[in-house]
Amino acid sequence: MGDGLEKKLAILGIIAVIILILLLGILIIDWNSIFKTEDNELSVGLEVSENPFLWKIEGENPSYLFGSMHLSDERLLTLPDIVLDAIEESDAVYTEIELDQQSAIKSDELSRLPTSQTIYDLLPDDVEERVDSYLKTKGLTLSLFSSYKIWVVSSNLVLLDEIEYLYLNPSLDQYIWNLAVSYDKTTGGIETIEEQVGFFDIFTIDEQIEMLNDTLDDLEEYASKGETATDTMKDLYIEGDLDALQDFMFSSSEENVELYKKFEEILLVNRNENMTDRIDQLINENTETQYFFTIGAGHFYGDYGLITLLENKGYTVTRVQFADCETCDSGESKINDKCYEPYVTS
Repeated sequence: MGDGLEKKLAILGIIAVIILILLLGILIIDWNSIFKTEDNELSVGLEVSENPFLWKIEGENPSYLFGSMHLSDERLLTLPDIVLDAIEESDAVYTEIELDQQSAIKSDELSRLPTSQTIYDLLPDDVEERVDSYLKTKGLTLSLFSSYKIWVVSSNLVLLDEIEYLYLNPSLDQYIWNLAVSYDKTTGGIETIEEQVGFFDIFTIDEQIEMLNDTLDDLEEYASKGETATDTMKDLYIEGDLDALQDFMFSSSEENVELYKKFEEILLVNRNENMTDRIDQLINENTETQYFFTIGAGHFYGDYGLITLLENKGYTVTRVQFADCETCDSGESKINDKCYEPYVTS
């Protein structure tokens, strides 16, 4: 299997999720309306994370790093109490970008082609037919994306299997943003919408077409096995093994080596360096503020991952241990001797 799809899943920004929601005509106006406060019952035998991707940036006023996913389902949104405690303990919650209504609208605007152009003007006939054929298996057509850039189509193809969850429920990133708003925390984005869209716009039309074809190759291979790429990703995320997640997302391949080196450099390495600098700046310029940074888990590992880059700046970063508990607080549920905040998808 080509490694293109795995890398997209690893480092794709939340912006694609926002675009998908807008395309389906279900932009949520009241973000708090999807924050569920009722005491829900969890599904029997629900598999949830027993080793969450949560790190503490040590210091007199410690902050937190949380490795998230830009996806949604009951397993992801059932949060360990140590994650909730860290959010409540913090003064400010930052996601990759601000996840409010204005950001969603702006991301949609920036992701569209010039008014004089459509995606039909850019795609070769054979690629156009291939994309449209795949979309029809999902009950959609390419005309839905006619005014959007090619990378938007590629990104959203990966997410089509998530419609069931994203239609009524937030992604994990959005859920944490909603929690922060409900707790009256300061919220912000480490990057801007303009930056995230700008990273994708660096790729030429030919490169975007190549990535689109690679994405279709991988999606069709998963479909032939009765699997989806996003379900595989979520399973690995639930396991909480950063090395296993890394192995999957960066599986070796000789296909499109130069293109994906560029993809990795622009969308992973450069972004990690920028985000590390901004985290460092926020912590140093606001010494009385305790932060909770929510960033895609694909940004955490390796020599150019956030953990290593922060350590290179002199920080001590330790993974938070999730211990067994005797009893759980009101509103929490005990699963496998650990405590969680329940969430039931609609």
